[in-house]
Amino acid sequence: MKRRLFLLFAALSSTLLAADRPNVLLIMCDQLNAGVLSCYGGDVPTPNIDRLAREGVRFNNATCTTPFCSPSRASLITGQYPHTHGIVINVNRRDYPAYNSPSTQEGIHVSDVTTEKLLHGTGYSTHHYGKWHLMDDDLPYYTDMFGEHHEYAREMAATFADVRKRPAETWMDWYGWALPVERSAPFLKAIESVKKSWQNQRHAEFIVKMGRLQLPLSQNFDVRVADKTIERIAAVRDRPFMITCSFNTPHDPNVVPSPYYEMFDPAKIKLPSNRDAIESRFTKDWGRRIVAELGEPGLREFLRIYYAMVKLVDDQVGRILKALECSGQLDRTIIVFTADHGDMAGGHGMVWKSTPAFYDEITRIPLLVRYPPAFKPQRCDLAADLTDIMPTLLELTGQPIPASVQGQSLVPYLTGKRPPTEARRFSFCERIPGNRENARKLDSIAKGSFMVRGEGWKYIRYADGTEYLYHLAADPGETVNEADNPVHQSRKQQMIEALQAWQRRTCSSPTS
Repeated sequence: MKRRLFLLFAALSSTLLAADRPNVLLIMCDQLNAGVLSCYGGDVPTPNIDRLAREGVRFNNATCTTPFCSPSRASLITGQYPHTHGIVINVNRRDYPAYNSPSTQEGIHVSDVTTEKLLHGTGYSTHHYGKWHLMDDDLPYYTDMFGEHHEYAREMAATFADVRKRPAETWMDWYGWALPVERSAPFLKAIESVKKSWQNQRHAEFIVKMGRLQLPLSQNFDVRVADKTIERIAAVRDRPFMITCSFNTPHDPNVVPSPYYEMFDPAKIKLPSNRDAIESRFTKDWGRRIVAELGEPGLREFLRIYYAMVKLVDDQVGRILKALECSGQLDRTIIVFTADHGDMAGGHGMVWKSTPAFYDEITRIPLLVRYPPAFKPQRCDLAADLTDIMPTLLELTGQPIPASVQGQSLVPYLTGKRPPTEARRFSFCERIPGNRENARKLDSIAKGSFMVRGEGWKYIRYADGTEYLYHLAADPGETVNEADNPVHQSRKQQMIEALQAWQRRTCSSPTS
């Protein structure tokens, strides 16, 4: 009898605890250009993502910490900048079997203090479904991780084996995924001129085999990521959850199944107004070569597929929101929607992120936060970045923020407890060369490039000392470099001083 009463009390206590603590759902994309979403004024209709923007907080000036996957992902979960957490280039040692070597950038360890580790320690059920790109140690707080090159690849092994029996020209090998692709006639014509010149170009296959994915929608990786998320939402009842739903889309592979491939007519796509604003410094970048050598037909096919992938993601977001509503957990779940970085998407005559530039197309990210118990719907112009997500989630879930965190909780500014004038005025982005030993520490000879963005301006200093200053309020396409304009020297100096203050605060040397 006593044991039954104890178990009943324990179950009741657990239920009350779950009711008092909000769930956390982090939805993120890889390589999503904020400017293509309709809620940010873009041309892709995204009603489900727009709903998050309409019912929550839309950050207009959020940026990544490095326009590269792994560094920014590590910043999101640790609240630290890349020069502090030490992951400055992509982690491939266990995520991507094509590399399959410890001689790549070190990833996340069990000892790292992450949002999920802290919440798991307080009773949260923590789960990660989708792209990770930080794999090093097996993490005890992720017991049912579903990733692209382990779990998904195993599920698809028989299908991929059959695809590999087909003629090589009919399928793409994307890090071990064998993807059957049908290419359009205009695109096939466009790639004729580059077949020989791109023979030894790494990743060229990911471009020349863009097209319609000939697999059922149910076999799409991101659809399965949404499936896993929905299943977990339905299953967790006795304690609060934190689920990361991490879509690979709209990152390459640039293939998309029907009916999405047919949704956008390449001929009717509006090309970016700054596509011809090309700095000589970037003319040899791979992202620029793709557009320059494939021409407008290639760019239009790329954007057709990119937009279609974004549309596919929006539909998955809709499915997940419906699952939260059906489970009665929508309004007691903190929902964050963001991306690790953007895509040039035709801006400055480039695609992908394959450029050392700091243009808004790749550094500015979508950031939406929906949680009605704490935030009223609003548009926010704070200079936020990915380091702010961890402290914001910790404060909303009633957890202390570790001293190691370099980001700021956005809660006080969104609830009116602190005026926006007291918030950080600028966001910062950096590109740091990888350590020669692939260790998570800065190389003593490394020279970094840095970006400061805020108050309608952007200042960039590259490792070779070249400076750029853009007046974003007047020139959102970043087409005129004002660094040497005598009219704007005081603004330039102000941003240099902001960069130096940030470097002192975060223990970053100006040359590292």
